[in-house]
Amino acid sequence: MSIRPFVTFSTFLLVFAVIVGGCHRDIPPPDNALERPEQLREAIDARMESLTSARFKEVVLEYFGRDERLKVRQLILVERPDRIRVQTRVPGSNEIVSLLVSDGETFALHRRRDNTFMTGRPTRRNINRLLPVDLSAPDVVRVMLGGAPWDRFEREPGDPRLAWDGETGRYRYAVRTDEGGELAMQVRPTDYAVVEVTEYDGEGEAIYEYMTDDWERFENGALPTWRRFVWPAEELDFSLDVDETEVNANLQERLFQLEPPPGSEVVEVGRGEARP
Repeated sequence: MSIRPFVTFSTFLLVFAVIVGGCHRDIPPPDNALERPEQLREAIDARMESLTSARFKEVVLEYFGRDERLKVRQLILVERPDRIRVQTRVPGSNEIVSLLVSDGETFALHRRRDNTFMTGRPTRRNINRLLPVDLSAPDVVRVMLGGAPWDRFEREPGDPRLAWDGETGRYRYAVRTDEGGELAMQVRPTDYAVVEVTEYDGEGEAIYEYMTDDWERFENGALPTWRRFVWPAEELDFSLDVDETEVNANLQERLFQLEPPPGSEVVEVGRGEARP
């Protein structure tokens, strides 16, 4: 009779220790862990060599921002280094309501609702007109292919730092920002895929986040089927849920070019334009 209380209390202590110990993970780095930021950058870029393009089919974009909620369907094509095509339609309809293309030299966006055709250079601001992700065209392509937004990192003055994050079991690549904060990304050690990018202000609060989930493996690498961008200052929060991905698709050059539709109002846009 005296044994049962002792066993019960011991079991309680064991369970308690497991729970408490599980609150703080300390995943050790791999034996051959990278130690310098330039090594990680080389590894990320080497991974990208096997991924030249992708066709993301039946993408569901859910948008929350500025007191509105929107759900649309998209077809997204990307091809390295900087080609993009995003066509958007309302769910349940095959009618394209907007179309954005960039071939690396020119940018074009046609909005069907007011038949406006915008054209200009494929600057970050212009890409932001339909893809509010604060990324350049090459960075959009890199991110969609699981790579790093190097242009975004190089906008900041700080020198890159590399550390091992024992909580996530990933590499943490970070730079200091102009505002005294930090821009950091989490990189998987198994295939050097970028799974998360976060910008912090000087107080350590997240002011921009890019997250991924549900990675699907292909012969040439893995890509996420779910992405989310959160940008509180712009009241933006949207996710991309991909139904099907075709890696290294044969994408013709004409898919990244667009002429003004008949009767459309052509608007030249440049760097000095206010953010839409």
